[in-house]
Amino acid sequence: MEKRLAEIQKRVRKEHKDIAKYVQHVFNALDLKVESHRRLVASNALAGIKVKGDEEKAFYDSITEFKKLLLDVLEQTTKDLEHQGDKNWDRIFKDGVNE
Repeated sequence: MEKRLAEIQKRVRKEHKDIAKYVQHVFNALDLKVESHRRLVASNALAGIKVKGDEEKAFYDSITEFKKLLLDVLEQTTKDLEHQGDKNWDRIFKDGVNE
């Protein structure tokens, strides 16, 4: 995912770099949340509190799916930005990306 984000950041024009930077910041925040969760689960396990595997899997799957969604939307936005002014391009976001 980090590789895909870096590729998209290279494609984004200079005036729109803030969008890609925002997604990178969200990724970093999610990674911190995952690390915090991992530490909490580890300390709970040391204290004898049982970990529910299905809940852990759901947590990590949700984080992964959210990151994929963010990348997909960023890529679609980048495509719309790359094709601004192209009258033959069918916009992905009908409300535009200018604002």
